[in-house]
Amino acid sequence: MGLRAILIAVFGCSLCLRAELLPIRSYTIADGLPADHVDRIVVDSRGFVWFCTPEGLSRFDGYRFTNFGIEEGLPHRVAQAFLETRLGMYFVGTERGLCQLRAGTGKNQFVVYHPGSIAAENDVNALLESSSGRIWCGTSGGLFEMLDGFTFRRQVLPDPPPGWRVEVLAMAEDSCGKLWLATTSGLIVVGKDGGSRRLTMKDGMPGNYVNAVHEGKNGGLWAGFRGGLALLRDGCATGSPGLERAYPGDLGQDVLAVVEGSDGALWLGTSTSGITRLLPGGGTSFRRVTRANGLTDRAIFSLAQDKAGNMWAGTEGAGAMNIQPSGFTTFREQDGLPSDRVWSVLGDRGGTVLAVTASTKLTGWSLNLFDGSKFQSMAAPKVFGEYRTWGSHRILLQSRSGEWWAATAKGLCRYAPVKAEGLANKLPEACYTPDRDIFQIFEDSKGGIWAAAQSPEGDRVMRWDPGSKALTTFEELPRRPLLVSAFAEDRQGNIWLGLWGSGGLYRYDGQRFTRFGVKDALPTGTILALLTDSQGRLWIGADGGLALLENPGDGAFRLRIYHQANGLSSNTVRALVEDKQGYIYAATNAGVDRLNPQTGHIKHFSTADGLAHGVAKSAFRDDAGNLWFATTQGLSRLVPPVARPLRNPAVLITALQTAGATLPVSPRGETSIGRIELEPSRNQLQVEFVAFSDEPEANLRYAYKLEGTDSEWSAPRAQHLVNYAALEAGTYRFLVKAINSDGLESAAPAEVDFTVLPPFWRRWWFEGLAMLVLVSIMYLLHSYRVSQVVSLERMRTTIATDLHDDIGASLTQIAILSEVARAGVSREDRLPQESLQRVAALARELVDSMSDIVWSIRAAPDGLDSLVRRMREFALDLLVSQGIDFELRTPQPGESVHLSLEARRHVFLMFKECIHNVSRHSGCKTVKAEIKIVERGIEFTVEDDGRGMNGLENPPGWSGGNGIPGMRRRAETLGGTIQIVSQPGEGCTVSIRLPVRRGAFAKERV
Repeated sequence: MGLRAILIAVFGCSLCLRAELLPIRSYTIADGLPADHVDRIVVDSRGFVWFCTPEGLSRFDGYRFTNFGIEEGLPHRVAQAFLETRLGMYFVGTERGLCQLRAGTGKNQFVVYHPGSIAAENDVNALLESSSGRIWCGTSGGLFEMLDGFTFRRQVLPDPPPGWRVEVLAMAEDSCGKLWLATTSGLIVVGKDGGSRRLTMKDGMPGNYVNAVHEGKNGGLWAGFRGGLALLRDGCATGSPGLERAYPGDLGQDVLAVVEGSDGALWLGTSTSGITRLLPGGGTSFRRVTRANGLTDRAIFSLAQDKAGNMWAGTEGAGAMNIQPSGFTTFREQDGLPSDRVWSVLGDRGGTVLAVTASTKLTGWSLNLFDGSKFQSMAAPKVFGEYRTWGSHRILLQSRSGEWWAATAKGLCRYAPVKAEGLANKLPEACYTPDRDIFQIFEDSKGGIWAAAQSPEGDRVMRWDPGSKALTTFEELPRRPLLVSAFAEDRQGNIWLGLWGSGGLYRYDGQRFTRFGVKDALPTGTILALLTDSQGRLWIGADGGLALLENPGDGAFRLRIYHQANGLSSNTVRALVEDKQGYIYAATNAGVDRLNPQTGHIKHFSTADGLAHGVAKSAFRDDAGNLWFATTQGLSRLVPPVARPLRNPAVLITALQTAGATLPVSPRGETSIGRIELEPSRNQLQVEFVAFSDEPEANLRYAYKLEGTDSEWSAPRAQHLVNYAALEAGTYRFLVKAINSDGLESAAPAEVDFTVLPPFWRRWWFEGLAMLVLVSIMYLLHSYRVSQVVSLERMRTTIATDLHDDIGASLTQIAILSEVARAGVSREDRLPQESLQRVAALARELVDSMSDIVWSIRAAPDGLDSLVRRMREFALDLLVSQGIDFELRTPQPGESVHLSLEARRHVFLMFKECIHNVSRHSGCKTVKAEIKIVERGIEFTVEDDGRGMNGLENPPGWSGGNGIPGMRRRAETLGGTIQIVSQPGEGCTVSIRLPVRRGAFAKERV
């Protein structure tokens, strides 16, 4: 017989084919994966799990998938490799190039690089960062090193066989820095000096097509081939690289993936047989995990272990699986049980685990023995298997004497001492009280067998004494209601009895019974379980919670109560068991809770940890320390992990959204995000977060608060998202921390600092601008008021000057003429008469001047109407008396400008001067005046048909007065111009043009 045949025979015996249902959870397209085919799985330093699929890249954060495809910037939908560098950069290998993943949105999340110049050289299958920091790209066209500046250099490799090409599928680095390349044409070793060597079947390898290569934690180098597994010799110490040991191909045909677990076991993904585990120790003991154990596919393309110790498996067409090696293992019908409805689990004196299940006829019991890998079902002993009681948990036991006792509907039955397998169809030696239905049984420290029974006469408690071989009924106890649902014995020998229904607890000290109830702070409802732990404490599980009696043997009855408020998953505790480390496990309606009696902390286990569904019926610890939990949907076994402190969970911000818009967040997650400004119309923020710890993410809880609105942390809850809507303008800081099942919080919370901007009219620049405008307005108003005061003062000065010049001069003339008239009266000549006439004329002129001054300084400025009326009245009074016709044309109704006091006065005085000149010097018969509004101005003209004048000469009768120069000064004061057009014998035309300006209220003003 050849060596290969011997190895195959050895391995055929050593493969442990177990059919127990492992704690496996499957993830598919329905859960968010982009495809059900997974080529590669990588766990990064933060704890994110990355999946390379034919439909893109996907990131799993413990509760949801985030997918990256062509829409996010990948050059091709097929993702084949993933690498996180020591600097925290992410690279993705695709069929059309190498991509760097960065924070961004839309198609801005990837930068694409091309290692080579042809398609095969850009088909990136594998990525590796060496211990020296060099990044290598394995492609379908060879090996490339990425240099500074994202340029690439081809590595020279041995020529492939004729018709083949060097297609690199996987890479690993050994302890001395050599690269090992898994290719389609052999295993290639590249030295640090660049030299290379190919290893094939000629060198003893199991095949030439290499799928995977992996370096273990202790330096072991493994390669998976089409045809088997090889342990490699790296040659770092002595010798040359080569084969250390080859393993046969019956491991599962092709070995597609190789990874070492945290327990030292080597996990192999195969093409046809699921997963094979090479157990630690360097031997040849394998254990196979197949679809019978819960795998969803037989072809395993990739394997990776996450930070919680769970193994991830990528499949050919069933998505990805999460396998929890240290979780619960569940046994069901496929594991040998005739029914998933398990009512009791127990052990015999030899350490064999037995499960009592419903029989196939559902009217009796079946007995099932565990052989180390699955259950062997056999017939139950007679009477017990045929006359089924409605009790559970303690319905079968083997006493210290080796005898078996069974609770049946035909009384308490005793069987002769035999091994567990000898109970099949065995007849009882005796059945006591056959008219009673036995609900629970219990053995005390003296070998006495206690039984709780029901009968038409009432509920009874009995004890079989091993010395007298007699059964005693305790008549001192009331018959109804007194159904005992749980028994226990403390270190002082007291027997404790928990009651069904209304609840209550009895203690029997060998002489009398003492009852405790709700008045003694006992939990309400049925007492479903009693347990005396290794420290002598009594634990009480009830419908109303869990209670602890620290010293059940002393006279005091002081309980410590645990409810949901203390961390219990449910207030209904159905079964209790203690592990070898002193932890108490309570099977509740919502799973299994592990309680640390020293700290009071509670850790919760659920179906996410592999626990069977259904209602718990029984709990038991076997001789090896494994814990068993019987439920109505299977039997679960837990190997309690060695107690070790869990690390503090690290919490990360994974996504931000505001008003439906996604904000860029690093794909690695971020612990701190700042300098975010939200517009007033986007005063809403949604934050997503996740944490990583040494346990399933489902066990973590999150507390958060928003500084700026919240003063306290929220209550811990399982949700990974919080949304804040309608935030007021201001500065905020969002904080979130994670709490694991041991109560440990994140060492530092993750935070998001952001500001909701106020509306623009509440921002500093607008307020500053508004203040500047207000100051400017106040300054302008002040300037305007000052200018008005100055104008008023100027007007007063002008009026005073006019009064002095006109009225003062006229009064002086009147005084002189009066003196002349008085002197002339004494001489009796005509001079007094002329002087008096002159006085009268001056007085009339003085009245007119006073009237003009009073009119011009009326309080309110007015439009053209008042000016036109005054001009018409003055012209008619002066001209008509001299027989001169006068015509005044004015603007159309609605056309007008507003005149200031000064402008009105100057315009009227200029018009008055014109009319005076016409009446005194022109000798005309007609005077025409016109006021019209022209573009950006007002124009008025006075035209007569008199004798005219030479523009270079003074007008006839001119006596050196100041009329025309004064008119020019007035026009210039108003910013206007005056034009005089005259020819001798052709009359005279005076045109005055004044500008207007637009005021703050869109009024035209002179």
